[in-house]
Amino acid sequence: MWATKGRSPLYILRHRIARNRKTLFSALVGLSFTLLILWSSFQPSSSNVSLSTEEHYLAYLPHSGLSNQRIELANAILLAALLNRTLIVPPAFLGNVVGWMTKDQLLDHLGWLTTPKDFVTLCAPPTPDRLSTYVRRSKCEEYRNFGVLSWTDLHDFSPLAEHVRIRHHPIVSLTQLQQDLGIQDNETYVHIDEGLYDWRLYEDPAEADRLLKTQTNYVDSFSGRRYYKVFTLEQWQNRPEKLLQLGGIFGSTRLSVVKPEHVALRQMITETLHYRLDTALGRTVKQIVQHLGGKGTFMSVHFRTGDSPFRGRLGENLKTFLQQMAERTGATSIEPLESLNQTQQIPLTPPEDLSLTPWSTTCRNVPSDKTQSLHDLGARALIYIATDHPRPRDNDSRLLPWFQRFPCTITLNDIPSHLFDPLSDIHDLVDPTKSLKSYLIPLVDAMVAAHAREIFTTPRSTFSKYIGELNRVWVSD
Repeated sequence: MWATKGRSPLYILRHRIARNRKTLFSALVGLSFTLLILWSSFQPSSSNVSLSTEEHYLAYLPHSGLSNQRIELANAILLAALLNRTLIVPPAFLGNVVGWMTKDQLLDHLGWLTTPKDFVTLCAPPTPDRLSTYVRRSKCEEYRNFGVLSWTDLHDFSPLAEHVRIRHHPIVSLTQLQQDLGIQDNETYVHIDEGLYDWRLYEDPAEADRLLKTQTNYVDSFSGRRYYKVFTLEQWQNRPEKLLQLGGIFGSTRLSVVKPEHVALRQMITETLHYRLDTALGRTVKQIVQHLGGKGTFMSVHFRTGDSPFRGRLGENLKTFLQQMAERTGATSIEPLESLNQTQQIPLTPPEDLSLTPWSTTCRNVPSDKTQSLHDLGARALIYIATDHPRPRDNDSRLLPWFQRFPCTITLNDIPSHLFDPLSDIHDLVDPTKSLKSYLIPLVDAMVAAHAREIFTTPRSTFSKYIGELNRVWVSD
């Protein structure tokens, strides 16, 4: 019967699939939802940590950019270990992620974005005869600029297995979490934050008492005072509920621990949350580093310019970076091409093949041996600049003085496109049809910069500081 009217089995199969595409897609969405729940159920949880009679859990609400989410995750892991609770870890969010909001607002935003659904149909372009396409416009705009990834694709949590139990949960929903854990409302304690820096936890009760008595219960920062509410570890330990649901727990100084074993655990958590290089993301980074000449054979700058306050300090930071690089490389002045003994001007944009002239005869990789001086390189030194500036080489770019001073500078835009191919293997956790390649580009940019012999980082940026930490680990002295 397959040969009816001369049509092949493949034709008939395609025809039937096309007729039932909508039904099939709905089935796939349902299957995706089921698989996500199963995925969360089977994510590794350390079995080496002593359990209480009934397992207790700690959950929190992520927000803001990936770097801030990583800081929240580090705080949550430490707090879960101190409270002997299993940590519920939400996914990592890429792209444009909402900042701190109240509990209900965060749950509404993140719950909608992480619950599997037919996003393609729901977020179809607005059409006059479909009111729903207008009603959901704001949420769909978030979806189009939002990616979901498991933290296990970024970090290897196995070193923490003996210290804390971790359970990954793909859907940010208190109701769904309670259902999956079999926990009722009366077994759940929900802490309501009143602000981004609502509270700080002190392991030492005497310190907490002293701060309250002297009315110095706050932490000063460049953006103002934070953490007026004082909590002790004992307060959280005494909560009898099975599920402790916190709001956002961002802040590098959120948890004050004093016991040596807890200070050591925090350091272990910091090291565990270094980006892994044995993934498609890591392979991409390694390929680009090799294209540049190898680990430690170039200098780099991690230059944040887009967000406040970095946009306002762009000129000041540029001047500082120029001075730092000039001192390191011996490029004390803008060197004309004649001083480099070149008869042909080096192009402002590097070639895809860095072995081509005049690039190869002008620019020099730096020695990876940090005992060797760079002062004989001057403006010849190969430099990689990682930046969120969209068009750093444009004639109206405020970064243009950098390229005039250091013409042997490469940016991510100069890297051959085929080196990014491994990123095509990474897809959204909630919507597997969505590629995360474009969302991971800023991460690749920063990770490449971290492979330099030395990196200059943007002041007051926690992300830039983190990239500096990676450089110290990945490019050892």
